Amino acid sequence: MIKAVDVNFEKRIQNVIEEIQAVAEDYERVVVAFSGGVDSTVALFLSLCALGREKVQACTIDWGEYFPYRARENIDFLVSYFQVSHRYLPGKTIIEEVVSRGPACNLCTKKAKLDNLQKSYGEKTLIIGGANQSDSWGIRGLKLVRNTYSPLFDFSKQEILQLCQMLNIPVRRIGENNIREGCVLKHLYKPLAAKIHGQAVVKANQILLQTIHQDGFKSEIANVKIVGTLQRNQALINLRPMPSPWLKSLLSQRISNLEEIDTVTWVEQSMTLIIRANPGLYRNYDSRYWIEKGKIQPDFVQPVSIQWMPSTNRRLRTFQVVDFQI
Repeated sequence: MIKAVDVNFEKRIQNVIEEIQAVAEDYERVVVAFSGGVDSTVALFLSLCALGREKVQACTIDWGEYFPYRARENIDFLVSYFQVSHRYLPGKTIIEEVVSRGPACNLCTKKAKLDNLQKSYGEKTLIIGGANQSDSWGIRGLKLVRNTYSPLFDFSKQEILQLCQMLNIPVRRIGENNIREGCVLKHLYKPLAAKIHGQAVVKANQILLQTIHQDGFKSEIANVKIVGTLQRNQALINLRPMPSPWLKSLLSQRISNLEEIDTVTWVEQSMTLIIRANPGLYRNYDSRYWIEKGKIQPDFVQPVSIQWMPSTNRRLRTFQVVDFQI
């Protein structure tokens, strides 16, 4: 049975490599949008297999302080490991503008990543990303749009992780999540309306990851969600498995001591998040389902239910978690 799975995967891998070669023929050069995560690392590896180092460049959008503190270290390690040409492209101001009107990972991908890359490299460059069936673009988007191409489009996250193991690709986790990791701003469940909101989510998550890393604590999920009104930053700590009483107390104290944080709550049982949504989003049940099941629940260590309400805030493009109930 294992051998049959391996043979099937080998065939799929070869098909992807051949497809990359065919698609790339129409372009002057190839740039891989490289975040250092599993998806983009596999996309980079397969692009190098298909085209060689001399025809591929990796490019990382630099989020500034919104990078997880170990992500840049991982990116530099992988670039050296693959011996591939690489550059950082500024993106902090773009992501801040996008998130100023509420969480918007898909819009961020489009504006801060893809549009940014398009402006820098032009339409004669093939831009390769890691979109797959485990994210919204993989489900609703297209494999090839203009010069943006997703060779892993037909793979699930679990299959991509399996590919990593089969191909001996040295992906190192930053400690946030065994499955999905990313920029720190995805943990801000309100508009980035003031500097204090960004500082709250950055500092709280940095303290959490640094503390458990120093302690040697192995986590499956580790993040701090920042919710509440624009006047209050309420921190929801997700950590699985639950730490010892000593480590839990230390984390509570360190995060509570942040001047940007008003309250700290550990997610230890199921809870209800009270969400105000833009009227368009509020009426779109498919989008609400994706936010609830695809964006929110995977980052929580306990079951989450949502109480949706329409917002009267005209600047709110997406949603805001204004409160919670346990």
